[in-house]
Amino acid sequence: MRFYAVGLNHECTSLERTERFALSPEAQETLYANLSLSADAEVVVLSTCNRTEAYLYGTEADLRQVKALLGHGAGTRWPEGTAFQERDEDAVRHLLQVTSGLRSVVLGERQIFAQVKAAYERAVDAGGVHSVMHRLFHTAFRAAKRVSSETGLVQGAASVSTAAVEMARQVLSDSDGCGLEDTAVVLVGAGKMGRLALEALADESLRSLTVLNRSPERAQDVAASFGGETHPWGRRHEAVAAADLALVATGASEPVIHDSALPSPGETTLLVDVAMPRNVDPAVADCSGYRLYDLDDLEAWTARVREQRADAVPKAESICEDLLEDFVTWVFHQQALKPAIQAIRDTFDTIREQEVDRHAHRTDMDREEVDRLTESIMQKLLAVPIVRLKNVDPESIDFVQGIELLHALFAPSDEENAGRSLPDAPEADTPDLGDAPSRCPYLTHAPGTSGDETEEVEEALRLSAAHQATPHSEEGRDQ
Repeated sequence: MRFYAVGLNHECTSLERTERFALSPEAQETLYANLSLSADAEVVVLSTCNRTEAYLYGTEADLRQVKALLGHGAGTRWPEGTAFQERDEDAVRHLLQVTSGLRSVVLGERQIFAQVKAAYERAVDAGGVHSVMHRLFHTAFRAAKRVSSETGLVQGAASVSTAAVEMARQVLSDSDGCGLEDTAVVLVGAGKMGRLALEALADESLRSLTVLNRSPERAQDVAASFGGETHPWGRRHEAVAAADLALVATGASEPVIHDSALPSPGETTLLVDVAMPRNVDPAVADCSGYRLYDLDDLEAWTARVREQRADAVPKAESICEDLLEDFVTWVFHQQALKPAIQAIRDTFDTIREQEVDRHAHRTDMDREEVDRLTESIMQKLLAVPIVRLKNVDPESIDFVQGIELLHALFAPSDEENAGRSLPDAPEADTPDLGDAPSRCPYLTHAPGTSGDETEEVEEALRLSAAHQATPHSEEGRDQ
């Protein structure tokens, strides 16, 4: 099993190629439903306006299947020659940097964090995520939060929508010197990207603001929030022609603004299409009185923003590297623990089954009930030591020797590679229960941590301490 990151984005191909492989939420659900990965494989698919990527923990066969389904969603073969593909630490690093905004069109954009989180939640709902990917994505979220709070990477325009407003301000300033002051603005699409754009316009002295959306109720809500008005969806071309600036950001899968439907504008209209797939027919650029910018143009403009934020990049990358190292350590830790934990469980389960076979006839419960009861007891008995074992800091003890010791203690003696042999102690050195320490000598969880597993461990320790503190007289033992 290996980590893979594969996909198409603005760094490796054109917007036109990327948008062909864009997947709607419904298409992503279909992809998950059609996956038939190996037993322990996990996958998360991310599709935004600038990237369609898959993050996989699995085999090469799993990877081929994921790429085939990504191609199937676009109605074509997966473009091996154009797509990027990373493996192991490079794949993990890529995800951490994407989530932190280091790989965005607008360096440091904040919107990507929410998009990655939504993709992760969709994969969880589809059953595509288990323990490894849970850990990986929460590591990515930690990286993004630290980059946001500890560096200047997210200062200024930090999303595609807000960058589009900044670019429009510069373009209009270059043409009339007034920027967005006294400008008639039309927003086509009242979704999240549209709202972000209006937030960037909140401090501007606009002449007017008009919001159009297929859902008139949503258009009215957004317009009321930002002091604008609405027009019917069917009159969107007229509204665009009457505006100085039209921001187009719908969730449509095809253009909603067409050159053939646009009337001649009174003045020049600037259209900025921040949707993917594109919502404005590219032929509009050839219409007299209209200037059209899309995400390709925006990427060129953001090169300047990238230069301004370049000083924050080394610190942001260093944060990602620190958390990458933490995650890789955790992965090796878990892989090393698997044989020992499995040996413990197998040994206890063998004892359980033997005892059930010997004593099942002595109860009115049927065999299935006895199995369920004894399995439940076994799981509860093993829960605390296994939780503690998983929380051990690999650097706090000789971790490798400790795992070998556990495997040797619990693996059947005839098992191949059961672990190193353990010499018997001389009879004089044979310990008794009085030699046992009163508590585990290794601190296996950080003080002040929380969570169900930690609480269970703490409760077990409290019960043990309470039991040891209870006085036991000779009279009490005789009773």
